[in-house]
Amino acid sequence: MTSPEQRQNLKIATLGFYFLLPDFEKIISKYINIDIDKKQLISDIQREYTKIYQNASKKSKAEIDEYSDDYEEPVPIEIFILDVFDNATSDRENLESLTRLFTGIIDTLDYYENFSDEPEYWNNLLEKEITLQNEILTTLKKKETFDTAIYQKRYGNVEFNQL
Repeated sequence: MTSPEQRQNLKIATLGFYFLLPDFEKIISKYINIDIDKKQLISDIQREYTKIYQNASKKSKAEIDEYSDDYEEPVPIEIFILDVFDNATSDRENLESLTRLFTGIIDTLDYYENFSDEPEYWNNLLEKEITLQNEILTTLKKKETFDTAIYQKRYGNVEFNQL
């Protein structure tokens, strides 16, 4: 069982990955109608002040009209980002959200593997990601702390281009 602090740190760590994706903030703004700032979002997660994000997301989902003439279906990367935002801003007790944050990273790397011109490169990153996630889970089981900038450091030099 993870502690509340570990769950919070895991959310912050995985956000480091997602903020590297193209147009992360723009996609949140476009679909959820809220402007986010990375530092403020992380601070709000640490203080458990996430209701404003949860409410904005619920409101935007309720307002979607898939049958309107101007409806634009999100592309897969946008869907990953929207799911991540919901999971990162969910209540600390929501353990499933942590699993979905990890799964989202794997899904994103898999998407890049399938649709980029360099599938071997992305497959290599995907294999290393699975190893990293196992290491993080081992660290959590031992009740040890880990660097919340782990994803930012690991993927900081990776080119996440528009596909």
